[in-house]
This record gives sequence, structure tokens and C-alpha cells, in this order.
Amino acid sequence: RAVVPARASASRRARRVSSRRGRATTTTTRAAVTEPATKITFEDALPSAVKDGASLTCVGAGVREKKIAIINVKVYAVALYVDADACKAALTTGATPLDGAFDKTLAIELARDVGGETFWDALEDAVTPRIRRIATDMATKEDEDGNFMATVAEAAEVAEEAAMDGAESLKGLFAGENLKKGTRVTIAWRPNASDGGDVLCVSVGGGKSIASASEELALVLFDVYLGDDPVSDAAFNAFTKGVAKLVAPF
Repeated sequence: RAVVPARASASRRARRVSSRRGRATTTTTRAAVTEPATKITFEDALPSAVKDGASLTCVGAGVREKKIAIINVKVYAVALYVDADACKAALTTGATPLDGAFDKTLAIELARDVGGETFWDALEDAVTPRIRRIATDMATKEDEDGNFMATVAEAAEVAEEAAMDGAESLKGLFAGENLKKGTRVTIAWRPNASDGGDVLCVSVGGGKSIASASEELALVLFDVYLGDDPVSDAAFNAFTKGVAKLVAPF
């Protein structure tokens, strides 16, 4: 798909010069990322929610709009954070921001008050068909001779059930919540966790959270923003431009 230049991207690196006991010192910092439509600002880096001691870099942010009657309402801004070194290495071998096996987090900040059920219902409309599509793709996979593989079909069914169960847990996470303007929802994914632990963690407002071992559910949630049919073109374009700069910064 053609990539439109993003409206939101990380600001240029800022340099600050100070004097200490007559000696000049230079400190390099990375500025925060501001989503232009909502003016919501995201930190330049976040600690990994799934890997102790790790830090993820913000590569861009975009707005999620919802048409109500004839008006496009700005619902939230969403930013993508990645393990920069691992992301760069994956992209140079042909991976994409979606399927690359590196830690990544989506940070969503509400631009208006939204009920938890309303927020999840809108996300669920995008999540459920994706779960079914991925399960179907897995179940119909053929071997190198073009033969149907029963064991793969059985595994796909198990994966689909696990992903649907995880989605149901997320529904419970948002049930009864009143997501005020400024509330943060984070979706953290650690693909192919080598220690066999949870690969997905979703938290609301830095408090309540749900963890899951379902790779399929994690893939689906990120596909909503990084896949072929993203719910926000502005966010997709910003993310695409941002990760490209990791590979070719100039």
C-alpha cells in the first residue's frame, strides 16, 4: 500500500549545553512525540511492560476518528513504541512492524470521555473478524505437496479458542470503566516469549491489567493498527515512517 507522509513524527534531537565548574558539557535528549490532530503528547520512551530493564522508543503517533452522524470525532491518539535495535535488525531482514519478533507497545490516550464498554465494543468490531481470519488461514495451510494438514487445523482451532477467550477477558477488563479524557490504555506484546510466559499485557490507566499467553490475540490487536486494513490511516502512516527512520535515519 502506498504510504502517505505522516503528520506526526518524533521531533528532532535536541542538544543542551551547560557549564559546570567552567567546563562545557553536552547532553543529547530525544524530544517527545505530539500527535497533531489531538495535540496529545507521548513520551519519547517507555519502560517495557513485559521485559524488565528494557526501554522502548516511540516511532510515531496518529489519531483515531469515529464518524458520528456526519461529523468525524477525534476519539483518541495512539502511539507505537518498539525495541529500536531489535526492530531495526528485523526490518533489515524483511520483517514488518507487525510480524517482526521484537517487543512493541501501543499507547492509547483518550481525547474525550468514553465508556469502557463503548471503547471495547468498537475495538471488538475490529478484533473478532481478524481472529477468525487468522484461524482460517492457519487451518487451511497446506504442506509442500499441497496436502491438507489435519494437525495444523486442530492447532488453529485451539489457537482461535484461546484468542476468543482472551478477547472475552478484555471485555471484562473494560466493563464498568469510565475512561476519562487523558486515560491511557497500553497494549504490550512480547512475540515468541522464550521463557514460555505471557506475551501480551493490556492495562487501563496504569491500574487494572490483563495478561495473556495468546500470540494470536496479540497479533490481532496489533493488526488493527499495523495490518493491511488499519482503523487509522494517520497512525499507520506515522508508524511506517517512524520505523523506516530506524533503518535509514537520514
